[in-house]
Amino acid sequence: MKKAFTLIELLVVIAIIAILAAILFPVFAQAKEAAKKAADLSNLKQIGLASMMYLDSSDDQFSRGGYPAVVTNPDGYWITWRELHDPYIKNGRQVNATSGPNSFQSVGGIWRSPAEPSNGRRGYGAHNAIFPLATYKWWQGSQYDERPWGNYSSIPSRSQTAIERLSSTLIMTTQGVAPNWNNSGANVLEGDWWFHGGSQWPPKFTGPESGAKYDNDQNYSATNPAAMMPRYRYSQSANVVFADGHVKNVKKGTLNWCTQVYPGWSHFPVNAPQGDWNFLFAPGGPCAGQ
Repeated sequence: MKKAFTLIELLVVIAIIAILAAILFPVFAQAKEAAKKAADLSNLKQIGLASMMYLDSSDDQFSRGGYPAVVTNPDGYWITWRELHDPYIKNGRQVNATSGPNSFQSVGGIWRSPAEPSNGRRGYGAHNAIFPLATYKWWQGSQYDERPWGNYSSIPSRSQTAIERLSSTLIMTTQGVAPNWNNSGANVLEGDWWFHGGSQWPPKFTGPESGAKYDNDQNYSATNPAAMMPRYRYSQSANVVFADGHVKNVKKGTLNWCTQVYPGWSHFPVNAPQGDWNFLFAPGGPCAGQ
């Protein structure tokens, strides 16, 4: 006669299964995150290579961050640094935009970060001091010129050779969610020292109280720059493209504005009322000697 399991035996088996699940589930989660991290690193590696090829064909100039749909709507971008790099990648799809008759958007494929919370244009951002927008912004210190395709900005295109630290200066990385910049935006990454730790004095350019404290996926607003800051989605780390084209994983709190974000020139034009950032590197300044 076949003997059935007793209640105690069944409970023991269930307990063993529960213990194994408690051990294995975190391992599976870590493996999934590691796979996303690797895919994200691969995406940024290809985007970084595309930026190097763009430089080769544009007289060593980085692309603009974005161009407007119409001259009277400088916030309605119909072509961004993504579309300008897309010919060198050909991965993803081009879809019609809503802000221009001949516009398109490069989305999906390589342009989708595997950890971004929704399918759109929220995964990667380009340094807005190195990839300046081709329109007037308040921080550019100029008046908006409404002549068709006229002088939109007093900030010129930026040259790779003008960057002081090529191998350590960030140009692109995973960024936070910015619905206001989602479909028609330029996917910019904030380069201003104020947001990277200068909102207190003395500034803290590394550590948890630096720009790393803005690591979240909240909506963009004047008081919440998180949407335009690096996002540390992979075990408190982010993948970063540097100005020489190489890609590296950076731990949260270690990114230093003085040495890894500041490209060697001010975010503002020379004649801007905001002035420049040389005082930060003067003797006694928070970036002195760096």
